[in-house]
Amino acid sequence: MASKAPSLSIAGALPSFALGKIYRRWPDLNDPFGGGRQGGISDSAQAPVTFLFTGDSGEQYGYADRFDDEGTFFFSGEGQEGNMQFVRGNKAVRDHSARGKALHLFRTIGKGKGQKYLGEFVYQGYDWVRAPDKKQVLRDAIIFRLVPVARLEQLELAAAENSAEGLTLQESRSRAIAASKVDGVKDATTGSRTIYDRSRAVRDYVLLRAAGKCELCNEPAPFHRSGGSPYLEPHHTTRVSDGGPDHPQFVAALCPACHREVHYGEHAHTKNLALIERLRSLEPTGSHRP
Repeated sequence: MASKAPSLSIAGALPSFALGKIYRRWPDLNDPFGGGRQGGISDSAQAPVTFLFTGDSGEQYGYADRFDDEGTFFFSGEGQEGNMQFVRGNKAVRDHSARGKALHLFRTIGKGKGQKYLGEFVYQGYDWVRAPDKKQVLRDAIIFRLVPVARLEQLELAAAENSAEGLTLQESRSRAIAASKVDGVKDATTGSRTIYDRSRAVRDYVLLRAAGKCELCNEPAPFHRSGGSPYLEPHHTTRVSDGGPDHPQFVAALCPACHREVHYGEHAHTKNLALIERLRSLEPTGSHRP
């Protein structure tokens, strides 16, 4: 039985879904959050989300989505005939970080049976492959590599230290914006490192931008790290979780108290909206869009 539809009571609310639960594409997903009712990629114009749908039926059009042993999901781009291109849904997936959109993946479990939620993912890169289209004509097809947000903490813990120490604020910002726009055409064996580098570049910049003060309450960091730097935590305003690379316009540096409040407090949503507005003034729209 499909779950109760999530609500979108205030414009800009973050869609939140339960892992493994079944949702109906309409009305549970597209009705409250927007996006197209058909196709494997549904990009919402009214919420910071792009829905991805996978299922066995796509194989007849050359689609063969799958997980690998490390949890990376290989997701076929859209386009049933001819060579695929980076337009519409394919562009939405590739550019989701720079656009402040979270990628939520669902698996179709059968006609009329709904969509099983597989989790939130982050674009890692893509590959071009030769695959048949709807008419069984070979064409160039896009295969996206997507990494679960939950895995990014593990990558960060395993990665070497790489801070922005010694860079000016503008140099750090330029590096962060460049990282958020990386197209991901990398060898699959280096993809995990690429994701970490993208995430870290943005994190380093927003901590430098904050200059030791929480970007929500404007109070100094409550303490310093062992190396002497002020302790603040990156917060992704467009994601329920804080994992994944993003663009500086959607990431803030918060003190631990504000960080917990913006996630779990009674007025969490209102606080997050206020933070989004402040980040818009700090990182003007139009200075980064692809």
